[in-house]
Amino acid sequence: MAVTAARRSSLGDLGFWADRTALHEAASHGRALQLKQLLEGGASVNVVTVDNITPLHEACIQAHPNCARLLLQAGAQVDVRTIHGSTPLCNACASGSLECAKMLLEYGAKVNPSLTALTASPLHEACIQGSVELVRLMIASGAKLEAFDVHFGPPLHIACAKGHLDCVKELLMAGANVNSVKFHETALHHAARVDVVDMIELLVEFGANVYASDNLGKKPADYTTPESPSHSYLQFYEKNSLSLQQLCRISVRTMLGTRASEAIGQLNLSYRIHNYLQFHHQPTIQLTQESTGVLKKRKKYLLQLPECLALLLCHVTHASSRQRGRGCLQTAGPSLTKICDRKEQSHTLEMESSHSYYFGDIGCWAERTEVHKAASLGQTSHLQHLIQGGASVNVVAVDSITPLHEACLQGQAQCVRLLLDAGAQVDARNVDGSTPLCDACSSGSLECVKLLLEHGAKANPALTSRTASPLHEACMGGNSDCVRLLITMGACLEAYDLYYGTPLHVACVNERTDCVKVLLNAGAKVNAARLHETPLHHAAKAMRHDMVELLVEFGANIYARDQHNRKPVDYTTPGSLSATCLEFYETTPMSLQQLSRLAVRRTLGTTALKVIAQLDVPKLIIGYLCYQ
Repeated sequence: MAVTAARRSSLGDLGFWADRTALHEAASHGRALQLKQLLEGGASVNVVTVDNITPLHEACIQAHPNCARLLLQAGAQVDVRTIHGSTPLCNACASGSLECAKMLLEYGAKVNPSLTALTASPLHEACIQGSVELVRLMIASGAKLEAFDVHFGPPLHIACAKGHLDCVKELLMAGANVNSVKFHETALHHAARVDVVDMIELLVEFGANVYASDNLGKKPADYTTPESPSHSYLQFYEKNSLSLQQLCRISVRTMLGTRASEAIGQLNLSYRIHNYLQFHHQPTIQLTQESTGVLKKRKKYLLQLPECLALLLCHVTHASSRQRGRGCLQTAGPSLTKICDRKEQSHTLEMESSHSYYFGDIGCWAERTEVHKAASLGQTSHLQHLIQGGASVNVVAVDSITPLHEACLQGQAQCVRLLLDAGAQVDARNVDGSTPLCDACSSGSLECVKLLLEHGAKANPALTSRTASPLHEACMGGNSDCVRLLITMGACLEAYDLYYGTPLHVACVNERTDCVKVLLNAGAKVNAARLHETPLHHAAKAMRHDMVELLVEFGANIYARDQHNRKPVDYTTPGSLSATCLEFYETTPMSLQQLSRLAVRRTLGTTALKVIAQLDVPKLIIGYLCYQ
């Protein structure tokens, strides 16, 4: 009897694995007739290349709507992901194809697919491309305005960084947070860098904070060229408070949120107030032609006192009651048109800076604090003193690392206990997506791992392309006790990491034979593949004959070929123990008892050890079935 190779399993697992096919070529080049003939001839519409690209991805990347339609009608999976996590809708937005994007949405494409560190959302891609029509379509379809990309931040940031003014206005009008941050950097910092004066003006009119400092301590004005129009505008706003009408408009739109434009259109307000709230007006300031480049107010476009009072009433009502604010807006216009046009002293209103959102939105942003240092160095008494003094246990550094991360990275169990008892978030993620449990497994601290799990830490946190699971980390460090504990707590044996593959791959790559045995005994798939590469390929490369023998005994396919068409034996040195072992298995069939053991364990799956121990058979057979 021959042991058959397990079927390839990876991202999507759609059709079958192949190199770039005729179907991919036809979709990429827009050859609709050829594509139709191939589909009618039985070609798999969901065939994927080694990087998990389908023909539908190709059609959307090259903006071929006719090909995309044919593929969708033939059953192409609309939300299939490439190895980097991109969906066809992401590709359609990146190529600027409005027709492809509409078609995908009609077929149920997700406008908010989960993001990884290598994936931007469809809205991000539309902003990068600068297509205001696509941005409008994504927003109308429910795209998240604050979707956070590790590299770009929210869509508003990338629209500003690329200098796409129309996209910026579309996002702001839809309710995007003008002061959202990435590493303390705001959209206004990006606008200042690209030196787009109109964009700077627009952001400030929507409430952008001109005093915001990034992680280098620089304000937006610091990124402009001295004496440039952008520099003059920002200096003006730094020295002059926003007007009453500007502050009121910001408050009204903040109150109405993402429905601001729709709600304002239905309000019973004067035409001028309505237009002002909808930004249907010229900018409030203008740059004179004088050599000094002085900025002056545009008096022609300023609201009169009654109109300012109407907005002020909206602002005050908003401050006291969000619910009553909407009712006030409906009546403020008519009731205040009778107010006499008398001179009043204007009142200065201070804007509250928008709260910044980031991974977990845990506590507050700071550089590495005393709490971080105490946790990292295991200074239990000092840490306890800081906590009792009111220090935040959830304070995050610029890379979103919390004190709990620090304690786990260094295996400081007592500090971990102190932080958890004080309310530290057990599943807080750093900028790479790692949780404290990942860090504890990486450091090999069994005590820290136990503490975190007792406090509810997830054994299977969602993975990104920059995040390995706790089980991956434990296998990487060769911590078999941690591996055993995580498996007991339900850790996924087939958790797939884009770079490493499964935990079994990681254990083999790092030559952790003890971990390999624990995983295999727990039911890990011995023939799981990453780019066609199996754990046996890794064991052969490492020249670990004991690991090679263990894997083969658990059913590893010695004939499996990787993406280079090489078998495991091809990676060994001729005459070595590993080569001899593999050559023996290639020429000698497995015994009946070996094949029977494989069949029994495959039938029992992950419950094999538990069930086998309860079987009414001789201990000798139980020992053999359990690989003892």
